[in-house]
Amino acid sequence: MIRPRGLRRRIGRRLRLPSPTRRIRFSLATAALERKARGGPLRLLDAGCSEALLAEKLGLRHSGWSIDAADIDEQALQTAADSLGVAGVANVHLLKRDLTKPLGEETYSAVLALECLAFLPDDQAALSSMTASLEPGGIFLAHVADKHWQPVSARGRTTWPGEVKHGYTIEELRAKLEQAGLTFVAATPTSRSLARLGSELADRIEHAPSPVRLAWYPLSMTIAWLDRHGVTWGKPTGLFVEARR
Repeated sequence: MIRPRGLRRRIGRRLRLPSPTRRIRFSLATAALERKARGGPLRLLDAGCSEALLAEKLGLRHSGWSIDAADIDEQALQTAADSLGVAGVANVHLLKRDLTKPLGEETYSAVLALECLAFLPDDQAALSSMTASLEPGGIFLAHVADKHWQPVSARGRTTWPGEVKHGYTIEELRAKLEQAGLTFVAATPTSRSLARLGSELADRIEHAPSPVRLAWYPLSMTIAWLDRHGVTWGKPTGLFVEARR
């Protein structure tokens, strides 16, 4: 029997689930990691994890994986710790780390940087630190905003709070990866106008009553699926990049 407090916390976790654009990059990262693992164990670093939404989902999906989730934001890490406790995830370990500095002696078969590069004052130092944490043959996965992205609606945000860079071109990001010692593998354009519009709507209802946000959950999933499978329009607003050490 789920107690009322436990039910509220479970609903709270559901309300933290991603917007369409975030769902797309989470889906792409999950597929790439599962190709790398090939059904076996994986040692993974989720760098710039914020509230560790993806790390939690991966930990639940793959109990044999060992996942470190690192961020410098103590409040975000505390939120992540509370959610991991509710979900009963034991294979995700939270770390407070400055990504622009050495990350420790651990090495990983995969490193994620899905939502952090544009917010780091020295993204090149962070890429070098993350590369140093990869074992030979390990994969590096990143998602960044396209340098020329634009909002779809008139009320859509034109910048992200805290961003240092507005985004990257493929050429800029490739040069930074290679400077860090990585071999560029592929770049996949992501999140065209349908997903972008869906995320702009998600921003508007962020503080709406819980029933509204719960009703949004299946629509967000549908929008992400449609956009990822080409049922959309407009130019890509993001880039999903894979590289190897």
